[in-house]
Amino acid sequence: MSDTGASAALSSPVFQHFLVACSVAVILAPFSYYMGIGARMLKLPQITGYLVSGIVCGPYLLGILSTESVVDLNIIEGACLSIIGLAAGAELHLSELSRSKKQVLGITFGISAVTWLFCYGALEYTSGLLPKVGELDAPHVVAVASLGATLMMARSPASAIAVLKEMDGKGPFSSLVMAVVVVKDVVVIIAYAINVELIRVSILPSAPGSPHLLGMVLPIMSVMLSITVGLCGGLLLSMMLRPHSLLAAILPSMAPATTFKVKQLVILLVSTLIFNMAHYFDAEPLLACVTMGLFMVNRRHERADKEKEELHMMVSQIMSLTNVAFFGLAGASLKVGALKDMFGAALLVFAVRLAAIFIGSWLGCYSTSTSAEYRRLFWMSMITQAGVAMGLARLAGTRFPDWGPHFQTYMVGGPDDGYVLRRMVRWAGGMCVRAEAS
Repeated sequence: MSDTGASAALSSPVFQHFLVACSVAVILAPFSYYMGIGARMLKLPQITGYLVSGIVCGPYLLGILSTESVVDLNIIEGACLSIIGLAAGAELHLSELSRSKKQVLGITFGISAVTWLFCYGALEYTSGLLPKVGELDAPHVVAVASLGATLMMARSPASAIAVLKEMDGKGPFSSLVMAVVVVKDVVVIIAYAINVELIRVSILPSAPGSPHLLGMVLPIMSVMLSITVGLCGGLLLSMMLRPHSLLAAILPSMAPATTFKVKQLVILLVSTLIFNMAHYFDAEPLLACVTMGLFMVNRRHERADKEKEELHMMVSQIMSLTNVAFFGLAGASLKVGALKDMFGAALLVFAVRLAAIFIGSWLGCYSTSTSAEYRRLFWMSMITQAGVAMGLARLAGTRFPDWGPHFQTYMVGGPDDGYVLRRMVRWAGGMCVRAEAS
């Protein structure tokens, strides 16, 4: 009977679809990788190359990856998202944050609040121009605009780190920028989890007299459950990577390079497990993975600094591979035909977001008595869109099949609108960082 069951499982259409999709993805991965290298040679973000490769190979252009194949590869996408979340959490060092807590929290609040308010208004105003979204009723439009405004708050730690390394920037300004960027990522993920739960509550039928109570309790429970799952994952991962674990007893017989790869595999497997466990419990998977990363880098013990450095190195190398897969799949799932209908709306929202960043940065710096030079230049360091935001947009695309794919196309297609402007302000930001370093 067991052999018959195994044969039936292997011959099932779902398994065959998944096998074919994996085979195609493995063949296309080198193409995405080299497209990323090509984008870097053109002074573009590598993510842009990955997205373009996915669009070219996806169901709406060449059709090498079908719509079914993209859906069948959701398990790979979950693994990639788990690493993105883990990396975001691992950037948040609470000991460093405490040194400039007032400035970081004040500026973060200023940028987040102003960006959300401005972008919410712009998204609600342009909702009629977006396919599917314009057909929704008023409560749904409010929910979608709130979700989009939340993602607009995100910034990119990876982009900030890259610019600082390029400019050899060190000092209080650079530290403040990094702290604000990382804290905002965590704030965005928590706000996203609350937004999603509020959307679900607003569309699920409720018993008479209970919707308000459910609407208040469910988002809080989801966030708390996500954090709990993440803490359990961090504890499990730390136990597996510690010097006296069972894994450590096996590794001494291996070469150092092999040991490093095995640890990377353990990180990938545990983070994927936690991501799927959070999804199974109807919690927020990305928040769970962020919590796991935060727990890993903020534990206090004698080998803490060495373990932090090793974790960052391993996660960075894993991300160089998972980004190829994730953003390639994100590109393949974009509805290319809908982009032309969204261009005007995207341009307006981009301009509003830019104004919001400038005003929010100035207000945040002013309220925390930050120097006049910082007030003038800080907004330039915030003009980036995060991989976390793209990941959250992709999650929304799969979670809300009616309007989610168009929302994802709008949110993922929009971030690179600001690239030319980012190149323009990079020089000014670099001058500030160099002056600080000297």
